[in-house]
Amino acid sequence: MGSPSKIYRLLLRLYPARFREEYESSMDLQFQDDYRGVRGGAARMAFWTRALRDLAVSIPAEILHELAQDLRISARVYRRRPLATGLAIMALAMAIGVTTGVFSVLNGVMFRGLPFRDPGRLVHIEMFNSGLVTGPGGVREWGDRSAYLAGAAEFSTADMTLNGAAGASRATVTEVTSNFFRVLGVEPELGRAFLPDEDSRGANGVAVIGHGLWLQLLGGDPGVLGSTVRVNGFPLTVVGVAPPGVDYPGRTGVWSAGIWRLPRTHGIVSEAVIGRLKPGETLSQASAMFTAELRRAYSSWKVSSDFLMRGRRFVSLRDELAGPVRRASTMLFAAVLLALLIACANVAQLLLSRTNERRLELSVRAALGASRSRLVQQLSTEAIALTVTGAVFGLPVAWWASRLAARIEPASSASQAYTLLDWRVLAFAGAAALFTGVVFGVLPALAIRRAQPAQDVMRSQPGGAGSGAGAIRSGLVALQAALTVVLLAGCLAMSRSFLRLLDADLGFRTDRVVQMEVSARCSPARTPNSLAVPSGFRAARDCCSRMSTIRPGATSFG
Repeated sequence: MGSPSKIYRLLLRLYPARFREEYESSMDLQFQDDYRGVRGGAARMAFWTRALRDLAVSIPAEILHELAQDLRISARVYRRRPLATGLAIMALAMAIGVTTGVFSVLNGVMFRGLPFRDPGRLVHIEMFNSGLVTGPGGVREWGDRSAYLAGAAEFSTADMTLNGAAGASRATVTEVTSNFFRVLGVEPELGRAFLPDEDSRGANGVAVIGHGLWLQLLGGDPGVLGSTVRVNGFPLTVVGVAPPGVDYPGRTGVWSAGIWRLPRTHGIVSEAVIGRLKPGETLSQASAMFTAELRRAYSSWKVSSDFLMRGRRFVSLRDELAGPVRRASTMLFAAVLLALLIACANVAQLLLSRTNERRLELSVRAALGASRSRLVQQLSTEAIALTVTGAVFGLPVAWWASRLAARIEPASSASQAYTLLDWRVLAFAGAAALFTGVVFGVLPALAIRRAQPAQDVMRSQPGGAGSGAGAIRSGLVALQAALTVVLLAGCLAMSRSFLRLLDADLGFRTDRVVQMEVSARCSPARTPNSLAVPSGFRAARDCCSRMSTIRPGATSFG
């Protein structure tokens, strides 16, 4: 009999404080009497079913009833001090809002899933001119025979002119090998992906267009399949439409089958390889095997293998897409968390000060029968109501912070866009508000003492300080001052580190210095593997020898 009674008493703890004070003992005695009359396993199961059903109905109703009552009291309390309440809400709105905005950046680049099949097994590989591949289909063949990759696909990205039924526009175009979407694990929303032989040089040009481009230029017309678009004047037949959120790499609008088939009037933005790890292979194991494979390929070259290994990368696709945004955002997130703690410390002081001024009111309520738990519940509700209100007013601040981050360091893909309309971001904002209210609402609740209520009423004066409240308040003031100095110093240090990440001192003037990306592939007939290292770099130099002047603003040439 003891075990069912204990379970039932634990369930009664879910009721709010006032209800427990009035009905807990009688409900427990009634449960024990009813349970003694139950015989048999089936009858006991039915009894527990009825009891749990009654609790499931009455507990939420009682919680909502007392919550509404506590919120009405909280509203009256805060209306008495509008200036202090407004400053507290403003501080919480700024702190929670900025923290939530920065978390939306971290959520986009680190936590939100990528729109690919099993994205944790995708890797980004930079292996240009490595000697591991030969010929136009070398990357695909290398990936198929690899001991640690289930497949590899090559891509080359550039900004090009797109001409279609809707007119001309600029779009990011990526030339890929035919297995690109198979390696990514993506099935087109409309139509099909590339066939195995469609990236050969003699095949007709085909393309898969992005979902956003399809809606923007063609209005989502399902008859786009089979139509022709011209990229830099080269005709491509549309065979598929990518699903929403898929625009890898670099906000791609059009994927074309075949590498170096399209005429280029603008330089290469990037050229790299993606691969998918075989089941059972870890990233560290595959990276070690890739490095060993590269060193074996470079062993016959006259140039030092350590020099040739520079710039060769084998990283997870998520880390590649996050790039420098992850490090800078993590640093900034730590800084705004410290700022949130400073705001919370100030709000805690406000709550404790208000609690001390209300000692007469609390003493009268205690003398009239209110228990310590009931008063603690009231003060905790007031604290949570304040922080939740601050979080609601902080949503516009969070939106502004996420938009500012998108302008400073935009996300690499549409699936990583910084948005507040994500369950993780909204859950973080709610958790921050509840955590702030619960933790810093407990401090004022600790000032309540259960001593002789009648004597406390006689001795208490508005604004007076009892020994317990005074000690807690004095200790909190000292602790708040110390924490504010430490947190402010840490916040400033984190902010300086963040600014350094955005604007690193390179040791030289950069105002008239430009960056140029070139490739040794001067023509489709000459691949980097047919060139020795010195002649390969000489070929790249000769490709650009026609340019006598590089003006600021030009970033890449092919």
